[in-house]
Formats: sequence, C-alpha cells, structure tokens
Amino acid sequence: MLKFIEKGFLYGFILGISLGLFTVPYKEVVVGDLEETNYLDLSDFIIPLLRIGVVIALIGAVIGFFFYQYRKKNLG
Repeated sequence: MLKFIEKGFLYGFILGISLGLFTVPYKEVVVGDLEETNYLDLSDFIIPLLRIGVVIALIGAVIGFFFYQYRKKNLG
C-alpha cells in the first residue's frame, strides 16, 4: 500500500512542479507612461511553485490510495 501512495505523491509532485512552471508568474509588468518589467526574486518564485507542487502531490497520494483500494478489492 505504501508503494502506491509514494508513487502517487512523487508523480503528483513532478506534475505539480511542471504545471506550476506554466502558471506561477516570474515577472510583473507595470504599464504607465513607460512599460516597466520587474522580474521577481527567486524566493518569490520558488515558494508558490513549491506550494502548487505539494498540493498536487497530496492529491496524487490520495489518488494512489484509492487506486490501491480499488485494485485490492477487484484483484483479491
């Protein structure tokens, strides 16, 4: 059982980090008289990225648990 949960967590974390790279903003653009682009510090980028990764990893662990229960019930 632990193997299914660990795999679900690991795959969820990898998927979460991958999706987070597309959704977490790494810069902010201020439009006024002139357009100004400010790139965020690394810590301001990494913390939301890890938060998304961990949340999706926990969802993956729950899916792994239910997959184990389903497999145990149907395969004996």
